Amino acid sequence: MSSEKDFQKRLSALNREPLPGQPPDAPDVAELRRKLRKKREPAAAPPEPAAAPPEPPKSAAEKPAPDPILYRRDLPSAQPKPYRPLGGAPVDLMSAVTGDEVRGPLGGTAFVIPTDVRELSDEAGALSDAFGQRMQDPGSSARQWIAGRCELAEAAPDDVVFFDLETTGLGSSPLFLIGAMGWEAGRLVVRQYFARTYAEERAVIGLFLRSFEGKRLLVSFNGKSFDLPYVRVRSAATGVPFHLDPPHFDLLHVSRRIWRGRVPDCKLQTLERLICGRTRYGDIPGAEIPRAYHDFVRTGNAREMVECLKHNMLDLVTLADLMVRLPAPGAQA
Repeated sequence: MSSEKDFQKRLSALNREPLPGQPPDAPDVAELRRKLRKKREPAAAPPEPAAAPPEPPKSAAEKPAPDPILYRRDLPSAQPKPYRPLGGAPVDLMSAVTGDEVRGPLGGTAFVIPTDVRELSDEAGALSDAFGQRMQDPGSSARQWIAGRCELAEAAPDDVVFFDLETTGLGSSPLFLIGAMGWEAGRLVVRQYFARTYAEERAVIGLFLRSFEGKRLLVSFNGKSFDLPYVRVRSAATGVPFHLDPPHFDLLHVSRRIWRGRVPDCKLQTLERLICGRTRYGDIPGAEIPRAYHDFVRTGNAREMVECLKHNMLDLVTLADLMVRLPAPGAQA
């Protein structure tokens, strides 16, 4: 056991100084215990600072604008809303459009719908007249473009056929509508070759190819890459001989050369809106057309088919409108 002197030395060392009122060798044990207890107690939290005086109210101009509140209806949807046709009683095709059942060159029948462009509107009638004038004028911009692109120096109005397809999808899926527009008796006339069932595709293709007899110029929009190769594939699939190879004036390629940089893109309806100055309202989107045709074949309700036929006809009219508006090659559009 340690001696009393050793114990006193340890207490002095813990106190770090001689105990007050006590000789160095006789520390105050009670005071030492009090100090030890104090060291073991947790430190008290510092006092909280006094609250700052309230700031004077700011004027309305100085107050920051609150964050806007977004309700669910205001949030952008992940995908655009799909096209939904107006409801109503089923529509019979024969009652909704004026056309005839025509027998194809190789058998079978299709439904052919003729439309005089002048009957659509006064504007369409003026366009028909302007097209005839441009194509009869050797110095017109349209004739210059055709001569340069297709090496066809002489092209009369009745040499030209505009065309546009509507299909059931991409690849080699069947087509069901080919719209063709040409010059007949001094005016533009649209003829739409329509397959009322999948089985009428062969007659549609045969009638369309026959419409090119005596024509010298094919006009399309992206027809070199899509429409004409598509017809060739479906001709082979349906057993219709394909011998069509006239000069091809593709307005997509010309439009890109003239108007690229002036318009957001060179889609047909973009050019129709920004170059031709027309906007379609309630037009069925092209992506919905295959589904609409399958519904028509299944149900016989032609309500959406009427919209598809209108969509196809307006595309053809826009092709003629773009041709009339072409600036001279090399001129600033």
